[in-house]
Amino acid sequence: MKELSHRERFIRALRHEPIDRLPRFFRFKREAKEKVARIFGITDAETGLGHQPDLELRMGNDVVLYQIGINAEFSHREIAIGDTWHSPFNVGYGKSGLQGRNEEEHKEFMKTQEYWGPAKVVPENFPSSHPITSMEDLKNYKWPDPDDPRLLDPIKKMVDEYGDEYFTMVDLSSTLIEAAYAHIVGTQKFFLMLFDQPELIEGVLDGLTEYYTELGKNAVKLGIDMIRVGDDVGAQQSMMLSPDSWRELAKPRFEYMFKEFKKVNKDLFIKLHSCGDYSPIIPDIIELGVDLSGLMQPTGGNKDQVGIKKKYGADLALVGGFDVQNLLPRGSVEDVRAGVLEVIKNLGVGGGYIFSPSHYILADVPIQNIWAMYEAVQDFGEYGKYPLD
Repeated sequence: MKELSHRERFIRALRHEPIDRLPRFFRFKREAKEKVARIFGITDAETGLGHQPDLELRMGNDVVLYQIGINAEFSHREIAIGDTWHSPFNVGYGKSGLQGRNEEEHKEFMKTQEYWGPAKVVPENFPSSHPITSMEDLKNYKWPDPDDPRLLDPIKKMVDEYGDEYFTMVDLSSTLIEAAYAHIVGTQKFFLMLFDQPELIEGVLDGLTEYYTELGKNAVKLGIDMIRVGDDVGAQQSMMLSPDSWRELAKPRFEYMFKEFKKVNKDLFIKLHSCGDYSPIIPDIIELGVDLSGLMQPTGGNKDQVGIKKKYGADLALVGGFDVQNLLPRGSVEDVRAGVLEVIKNLGVGGGYIFSPSHYILADVPIQNIWAMYEAVQDFGEYGKYPLD
């Protein structure tokens, strides 16, 4: 087969049509991206709302993604230890568990983040205060502006610059359940209020639905190929809430959202993401008309990659599945190569699969393991050759 354009390759994979090689979809947090950028001599490795895709494209990404949801506002932002930053959603963020580290201790810690070496940990931003904890808070809450040019102008620029050659995706990130529990309400309060004050939770979810529907429609109008919505409803061995609760709280709101998106562009592709084990709701995701699921962290029921591919692979394109919790940061180079081969054999045979780590590549991944993964995808990801022969 002749070499396809990046955009054509990605679309064909979504449609389960023949392709030349596996599409690739790498995503990095800042510290990891800066490490890999040095290999290619790339100096602009910004992530988040200032995302620059040069590195990902050099590594063979077939998609250019821009993230504008609630996660984009805080997760890539520089927040000093001890400081609190408030997002446009009026959620406060700081460094989790690091309030006691002084400036000198932080300097010593940063010396451990060298280029080569074993797995390391970088402090992450984390929600520290939540704007809605009562019906009065909900009544007085002001949602951000879905017409904000700060969010939308970069999407137009992305489509204009990359849309002819690359598949373009906008990530609305933490969209409904996760946005409510992790950000707007607070995790413990969210799950208690599901029983004690369900009307408050319903009101928060309705507000999120309205906001993200309008924001997503604005993004679709700019000519993107795919909307990605995301809700982390999966834990390590099961879902964080029952499948029936998800079907009551999230499914009809996503259905409404997707219908509204499709009114703007009937050919729009949709991706629905959750971390952890969301295997019980995969049939529901298919019912919603989702085109791409992921990122399939190999946890709980998601570990059965062969079974998921066999059962759902004809109705849903799959992405991810390569372990970033243990294998990528802590395995040997040989382990990483073997893991890439296994995932491709499990999910790539027969098409309908996009190779991706099962989440961001973080600072705790040694550079040699990132490179081993990159080379293994090149070696094993071509159709017509082992294992995709």
